[in-house]
Formats: sequence, structure tokens, C-alpha cells
Amino acid sequence: MRIVKLISLIIFIILVANILQLIDLPLSYLFGSMIGTLIFIRVIDNDIWFPKILSNSGVFIMGIQIGTSLTLPAIIKMTEDWYNIVIITLFTIGLALLLSIPFRKLTNTTVETAVLASVPGALSQMILMAEENKNANLLLVSLTQTSRIIFIVTLVPIITHFFPEDSVGHLPDVLNISEIKNPYIILVPVTGYILYMLLRKIKFPAALLLGPIFVTIVWNLTTEITFTLDNFLIAFAQILFGIRIGLQITTLMKELSLKDILAIIIQNVGLILGTFVIVSVYIIFTSHEFTSLFLSAAPGGLAQIIIIAMESGGDIAMISSYHIFRIFFIILVVVPIVAKFLTDREFKKS
Repeated sequence: MRIVKLISLIIFIILVANILQLIDLPLSYLFGSMIGTLIFIRVIDNDIWFPKILSNSGVFIMGIQIGTSLTLPAIIKMTEDWYNIVIITLFTIGLALLLSIPFRKLTNTTVETAVLASVPGALSQMILMAEENKNANLLLVSLTQTSRIIFIVTLVPIITHFFPEDSVGHLPDVLNISEIKNPYIILVPVTGYILYMLLRKIKFPAALLLGPIFVTIVWNLTTEITFTLDNFLIAFAQILFGIRIGLQITTLMKELSLKDILAIIIQNVGLILGTFVIVSVYIIFTSHEFTSLFLSAAPGGLAQIIIIAMESGGDIAMISSYHIFRIFFIILVVVPIVAKFLTDREFKKS
């Protein structure tokens, strides 16, 4: 029975996505699955079985697609752009910490909660730190970090829609993965999954994305056989990812107070619009296209941003490199600094 309901949900989502395509809405499969899930839960059935393997599959597929764009020329280009990557990363994180001040006042919460809720692109790390810090409100940190996904997939496509650019994510002659004759291509998803399991075991953030990304990069560099995923696989990944977000939205709306919702909206919308302003000024000093630079700076998760990039024609390799750098920068630099800051505050209080 639960499988029948899940199949019914997917059929309903495809119908909604096709309607959105008719009105030329960007990210029709992603928005279609989000909207379709919300309508299905509200109107038809609120008891949806969505196994974790499906929930994770959409993100894993996107990881492979991200990795396909990180070829040797793209990586060389990324190393040449390192100063822009560092500056944009610092601006984005600085903006997030600045916005933690009004967030703290609106929610009447602690500094610990405001800081952990504000740092972008490190959901799992911030939640773990909130669990360990007795002065942090774990629920508010979790809900703020998780709900940012909703604002990213809603507002960012609208902004990029007004700044279209030609797709530069892949060369025209790149084959679909189904057209690759090399039998060893099967090693990409298999070893990607193995690496994901290893990264998850050591509690490495974004393991589900970084596992397949790293393996696909190794494939690109060692075989020089570049490929892209077939359109149906990308659409399938968007549907699975959209269902995941739709289910999260229904959960979040039940757990948030009106005051918390207002604070989260102001904080996340402020972060996105603030990034827009930063990029609008910074674009004067660089040769990058606006859409690619904005998506590179946008305070979202890597999977959501790349889905938007594929629809808007952004430079996937460039955008991926900025976000991957930010993930490692947050893990290796920001997390230790924030942890030290919060530990010192707790020591002083005690």
C-alpha cells in the first residue's frame, strides 16, 4: 500500500512539473516535486513513505553530475581564480555572522544559538556543535539551517532568471553516461558510494555529495573520458530531492512559532539579498558572469545551487569549486574558531 502511495505521489509530481514547464517556470522538476508533495500531503494523504535510500539517491546523483564538470582544464582555471574564491567566501561568512545580531534580538536567544544558526554551508557541523553546547538552542539552530534550503531553491532561481547566461558547464561534444562504451564507468557510482560510506564513518560533512564528486574528478583526470548524466537522471534526481525538501517543509512548519518564522525569514532573505549586493559590487572587479559569481557566493547547499546552475546556464565547475572550498574553509577554519569562541564564552560564564 505504501509503495502504491509513493508511486501515486511521483506520478502526481510529474504532472505538476509538466504544468510548470508549460508556464516556463525555472527548475520545474524541483519546484514541481516540492509543490506536488505539499499538495499531496495536504489534500490526498499525509502519511508518505519515503525511504532514506531514495532520499539520498537524488543527492548522490547530483554529486556525480557536479564531478563531471570538474575536468583538468576546469581545475586549472579554479586554481588561477583562488583569490576571488577566498574573498567571496570571507564576504559571505562575514555577512552571515553580521546577520546573526538581528537574528539574536528577534528570537531573544543566546549568542551561541545565533552564531550556529547563521553560518552557511555547514549544517551538520553547526548542529553537532549545538548539541555539545548547553547554551545553544538545538531546535532553533536545526530549523534555521534546514529551512535555508527552502529560501535558496525559491529565491535564488528567481534572481538568476533575470541574469541568464549561455551554458558553460559542459562542452557540446561531451557524451551522456549511457553512451560511454568503457565498462569501467560502473566504477564511478560504486567507488563513489564506498567513499561516501568512509566519509560518513568519520562524520565528514556533505559526505553524500563529496564522495561521488571526488571519485568522478579522479575518473576525469585519469581516463580523460568526460561525460554528463542523461537528462532523465538529472530530472529524477530533482524529483527525489524536491520530495525530500517538501517533506522537510511540512515538518518545519509544525515546529516553528510565528516569531521564529519571522526571524528565520529575515535572516535567510537578508543573507541572499546581501550576497546579491556583494556580488553586484564585486562583479566590477572581475571578468566573471553575474549568474555564475552569484551562485558561487550564494549561501546554500552545494546540491541545491548546482541544480539551479544547470537550469540557469551557470559555470558548474566554477560554482562547484567555490562551494567545495567554502565547505573545507568552514570545516578547517571557521568551525575551530567558532568552537573556541563559544568555549571561551562558556568558560567565562562558569
